[in-house]
Amino acid sequence: MSGFGRAPSLERRGRFPTPVRVLVSLRCTCYARGYCWRFEGQSSSVAKTADDKLLGAPEAVPTPSPWPGANARLLGLGVGLPVSELDRLAQFSAPEFERFTLEWVADYLATKVPEIVEVQQRGGAGDKGRDVLAWLDPTTASNRRWRLYQCKHYSSALGAGTAAGEIAKVMFYTQRGDYTAPEQYVFVTHKGVTSPFQDLLDSPNELRAFIVNNWDKYCRGAVRKEPVELTDTLRAHIASFDFTIFSAKQPLDLLKEHAQTRYHLTVFGAPLIERAAPPAPPSEVTPGETGYVTQLFEVIGEQIGTPVSALEDFVHIGKHRRLFDRSRLTFYSTEGLKELARDQMADVRFFDGLLKEFCDGLFYWYSDAHRSGYQRLLNTVKGAQQIDLGSHVLAPHVVANDREGMCHQMANEGLVQWCEP
Repeated sequence: MSGFGRAPSLERRGRFPTPVRVLVSLRCTCYARGYCWRFEGQSSSVAKTADDKLLGAPEAVPTPSPWPGANARLLGLGVGLPVSELDRLAQFSAPEFERFTLEWVADYLATKVPEIVEVQQRGGAGDKGRDVLAWLDPTTASNRRWRLYQCKHYSSALGAGTAAGEIAKVMFYTQRGDYTAPEQYVFVTHKGVTSPFQDLLDSPNELRAFIVNNWDKYCRGAVRKEPVELTDTLRAHIASFDFTIFSAKQPLDLLKEHAQTRYHLTVFGAPLIERAAPPAPPSEVTPGETGYVTQLFEVIGEQIGTPVSALEDFVHIGKHRRLFDRSRLTFYSTEGLKELARDQMADVRFFDGLLKEFCDGLFYWYSDAHRSGYQRLLNTVKGAQQIDLGSHVLAPHVVANDREGMCHQMANEGLVQWCEP
C-alpha cells in the first residue's frame, strides 16, 4: 500500500511478537481480520495484544465520505464504481482492440466518408502489416484506393522504434508489388504515441530519414521471418514514397467517435446519466401530437355523446379537461425519455424498443372489445404502471408519468385505437 513502510501482520489470537513500525503520509483507518486502528500521519510504534489492554477499546469509525465519481444508481445495480472508458480500453486484449477499431471504421468512418464501399479486418498471421482496411473503390476498379488502420495495443505509448517496423512492412510489400500504397495509414492506439514519434509524424521527411537511418535497428527483422535488407531498390522506393499518409489517431477522439456507433453501449455499458426534467407541454397542440390528440377527442366525444374536434368542445367539463391536460403532460414526459435515448445514448432505437415492450405487454388491455374507448384507455394506463421492463437499458430512467405517456405514444404512432379495438 502506497505510503506505508511495511504492512502489519495481524493475528486473531496471541500477542504480536514485536512492535510494528509504520510510516504513513495519509490519515486513514485500517481493518484486518476483526481489528481496527487509526494511523495519524506520523511515525509510530504499535504493539497489539489480543485483549486490547495496550491500546484500549477499538475506536469508533466515522462514516466514510462518498467515493469521487460514484453514482448511486450504478452502485444500486451492484456493479461498483464506474470505470473510465480509457481504463476499460486498456483492459482489452489485442484482438478485442482490433475488433473495437473495426467497429469504429465500419460504423463511424463509413458514415462520414461516403466513398467507403467496404471495410475488412485482415489482422493476423500473413496480414503483411494490415489490420483494418477501408476500401474506397469496388473490386472492379483498376487502381483500387484504400485506407489502412493499424492497431497497436501496448502498455505504453507507441514509440518511433516500434512504429518503424510497421512502416517498413508497407515499404517492403508496396515495393514488391503485394499491394498498392494506401491513401492514409493511421496508427490506432489506446495510449497514444510518444512525443518524439509524433514529431516525426508531423515532419514526413524526418520520418523518412528515421526509417532509412535506423533500418538495421528497427526494420530489418520486423517485416517477416527472413531479414529484409535495405537494398538500393528499396531505398529508392522509400525515397519516392509519400510519407504524409502516416498519422496517429488520438485515443480520446477515437472514443468520442466510437460512442456514435451502435456498438458503444454494448462495449462500455450504459453511461451514467442524470435525466433532465421533462419538457412542459407547449400552450398549443403541435403537429407532432396530432395522432394521440385526435384519439383523445374521439374518446371524450364518445363519453359526452357528441363529436369533439377542439378543446373548446369540452373545456367546461372538469373530468375531461383534466384527462386532456394530463395526457399531454405525460406524452411530453416520454418525449424527454426519447431525447435521452437519442442525445445521451446516441440511439433513439432504445426508445423504439421500449415502446414495443409496452405495446406487446399491454395488448389485452387496449384490444378489449367489451370495453368503451374511455375504459380501454384508462385500463391500459393502469396496466402500464405494472408492466415489467426487465433489464431494458432505459428502465432505470422510466418514471410513472413515462408509463402513462407511453400509452399516448402508442396512440400517436397508430399502434392502438382506443375507440376501434
